[in-house]
Amino acid sequence: MSIESTSAANSNQSGSKIPLYGIVKFSPWLCCAADALGCSVEVSVGGIKGTLTLPSLPEWGPKEEDPLHKPLLGPSEARTWKEGEDLMFWGMPHSYPDGESAVEQALFEFALEPDSFESATLRIQAGFWPWLDLFEKYVILLCTKGRSSRVTLDNARANQIQLLHLDDSKRAFKHITYPRNLIISLASGGDLRREQFEEISRMSSELLPPCLEYLLLIEAYIALKDEDYRKAIIEAANALEVSLTNRILEEFKTQGVVYGEKILEKFRMLGGRFDLARTVGIPLPDKDYKKLVMEPRNNVVHKAGFPDRKLAQQVISDVDELLKLFSPKIHENSPTSESSVRN
Repeated sequence: MSIESTSAANSNQSGSKIPLYGIVKFSPWLCCAADALGCSVEVSVGGIKGTLTLPSLPEWGPKEEDPLHKPLLGPSEARTWKEGEDLMFWGMPHSYPDGESAVEQALFEFALEPDSFESATLRIQAGFWPWLDLFEKYVILLCTKGRSSRVTLDNARANQIQLLHLDDSKRAFKHITYPRNLIISLASGGDLRREQFEEISRMSSELLPPCLEYLLLIEAYIALKDEDYRKAIIEAANALEVSLTNRILEEFKTQGVVYGEKILEKFRMLGGRFDLARTVGIPLPDKDYKKLVMEPRNNVVHKAGFPDRKLAQQVISDVDELLKLFSPKIHENSPTSESSVRN
């Protein structure tokens, strides 16, 4: 694919640094709320600092006759870039005037020192996979309700991350090749808001892995998408057991209970953990979790039950609610970050 720069602004380098661009294509498209569009956030990929920018809404007038057929505008740096004779396509709005949109592409920008350009590019290439893997996981956790996809590797498909920089003429780009194409396949079940985009980008840049209970919840969402409703319920219940157990141990520590681990051994089943939580005074929502979570889980594990999608969604929803209560921090600790916000 040939990409052409038609703006003199694209030749403006920061001092002697060389701009490197990464064009990320989402498949399926990333659903974004209007306040996230046009947002630019700081990122770190492979230890190299840069920015990630989403496209912007079209320049709608006060009386648009056909607003949903105007494509999104590219980030300012890339607004005049062309593929062939046409401007690059970044996505489309799907609601007016709210501006909720489907984003197909976004733009990474890095400013690299000339003497370390090659090594920095290699670090960025190597760092994209873990960055994108975490980005997708947090999209699932923070804004997906019921549908999700995985990040995949595929050398045959066109959807990829392209790394490129301006040639000597400042009018066309040179593509930087690398061993394998990286494809983003992101969740499309909810609109990504600005604060979520900022938080997801931060956690991904700091390479903060989700806590175990949230990794299990992600597996539940993936199983739901794959229509494996038995696995969805099992993974959701496992996530809840991990979260509830950690919360009980935390309460034991607060109350000065010395033999907390031994007490837990007597309440091994999920139902027992709920009873123990109530006994030690952990507040729980006023819901019948035996009916909502434990019975569906026991039916699929012990009775070979085959639940439908509605039941699996309900179990995941109730577990997600409890995880927000028991495990408010969704990622593991890091030397560079000790806090997280659950939206």
